[in-house]
Amino acid sequence: MIDVQDLVSSASAGGWDWFGGVDEKVQEALNLDQKKTNEDQAAIATAWADFAATPGGQKALQQLFDNTLLRTVFFVQLGLDPQSMATYGAFREGQNSVAHLIARLIAEGRGETTKPRDV
Repeated sequence: MIDVQDLVSSASAGGWDWFGGVDEKVQEALNLDQKKTNEDQAAIATAWADFAATPGGQKALQQLFDNTLLRTVFFVQLGLDPQSMATYGAFREGQNSVAHLIARLIAEGRGETTKPRDV
């Protein structure tokens, strides 16, 4: 078994070789957990794609996107202080990130490739 100091030294040197020192049972558990996570992710993406394919789903998603991704994040209003504007911008970015996640999952569920979101 690799000792903690060696593990930290190997990790700080870069690369992934230090993962080789992980106990076999721990590695199996991690692989099983990763497999389950991937299966869950695929099932969720498929569910979103199925929802988006329904007339009601299309209407609901269009309203969500109209109120988030397709709306201006920052607006200018006379008399508003910079901190309030920044807070509003952060609030809107949070809304947009959820809508983008849903859109990405729909594309994934349809088997489409997506590019990472610019932040």
